[in-house]
Amino acid sequence: MGKTLPYFEEWMAEQTVNYKAKVSMNGVGQITYASDPTELDCYIHGTRTRVVNDKNEEVISNQQIYLDGSDSTVASIDFGDVFSIGSDRYRQILSIDKFYDEDGDLDLVVVYL
Repeated sequence: MGKTLPYFEEWMAEQTVNYKAKVSMNGVGQITYASDPTELDCYIHGTRTRVVNDKNEEVISNQQIYLDGSDSTVASIDFGDVFSIGSDRYRQILSIDKFYDEDGDLDLVVVYL
């Protein structure tokens, strides 16, 4: 375990988020997501912050999800996937930050919604 995750571990046991991976996209841009959501332990923080999206544009995030990078599902999270907090609608990822430990293993992933 790296140096970043221990700060969030205690809080991650108390919150969860539903995640659906992008499966495919047809010729007109319609996205198909995994049919069953995956529930992930997380820490949810709601603050307004500027982030850079996958098109290198500056956007505003109002919610951040901190996820344990040692979970194999978390390691595969990418732009195009969606998250739902509680009974909220699914929302697209605005930006992703991945933090690695001193051994180069994924330690913590922050998803910005």
